[in-house]
Amino acid sequence: MTIRGAAKLALRRVSAPVLARMDVRKWPRIAARVHDLSLPAAVIPNPHPAPCGAANINIILDLLDQTAAIPGSVAECGVHRGRTLIPLSVHLRSSGSRKRVLGFDSFEGFPVEKLKQELGFLRSTEGDPNKSEGGFKDTSFALVKQKLVLFGLEHVELHQGYFSDTLAGCANEVFSFVHLDCDLYGSYKDCLEFFYPRLSSGGIVLLDEYNDPPWPGCNKAVDEFLAAKPEQLQAIERQNYQKYFFRKG
Repeated sequence: MTIRGAAKLALRRVSAPVLARMDVRKWPRIAARVHDLSLPAAVIPNPHPAPCGAANINIILDLLDQTAAIPGSVAECGVHRGRTLIPLSVHLRSSGSRKRVLGFDSFEGFPVEKLKQELGFLRSTEGDPNKSEGGFKDTSFALVKQKLVLFGLEHVELHQGYFSDTLAGCANEVFSFVHLDCDLYGSYKDCLEFFYPRLSSGGIVLLDEYNDPPWPGCNKAVDEFLAAKPEQLQAIERQNYQKYFFRKG
C-alpha cells in the first residue's frame, strides 16, 4: 500500500465512527470522496430534467422516509460498490428504524450469458464499458463488507450471486421499500416477480433505469409486469433527476 493509500485508509477509519452518528443529509461533501459514497451534499444536478444518470440518494432517502411506517425490510438490487446502500442504511439507523437491509449483487459484474440475453433490448453496446462482459466489475463482496463494518452497520445483509439464484433464499421476507438498480431486462423481470408479492401494502419499488435510454430492458420488463397490475408508475424529481416508482395498492 502506498503512503497516500495508507493515509486515506486511516482517514476513513477515523471519520467513519463520527459520521455514523450524524444525519446523512448533514455529512460534508468531502465524505463522499473519502468513503466513495453517494451523499446528498455531493449530488451534482442534471443540467435539465431527465431520467438518465446514476441513482440520486436524495430520492432514495425521501422514499425511505415515506415508507418509514410501512412494515417490512428494505432491499437494494444492484449494490455495486455500496455507494447508496451505505448511506440509506445509516439513514435508517439514525432515524431510529429497526428495519433490516438486504443487498443483492453478483459483485462480479455482468456475466456474458446475461448480456447475450439482453442484446435484443440494448440499442448499442459500443462505447459503454458497462455494457460488456464484466461491466460494473470494479467492486467485490469484500469491499462492500468492509464499508459495512467500518460504519458498524450490523443490520445489513449482503447476498452475493445472480438474482435468479439468491432471491429465493429470502422467500419468507416482507419488504417496505425496494431499490432496483439492476440495468438488464432479465434482472428486472426476476426482481419484480420476486418482490411484488412480498411487498407490504403501501410499500414502494424504485426503478432506477426506467426511461433511461441506454437501458431499454428496464422499460420492457416493468411495462410487461405492470400491464395486468393495478399499480401505476409515479415520477419523482430531485436536482433534475427524474426517477420512477410504484406504490403497492
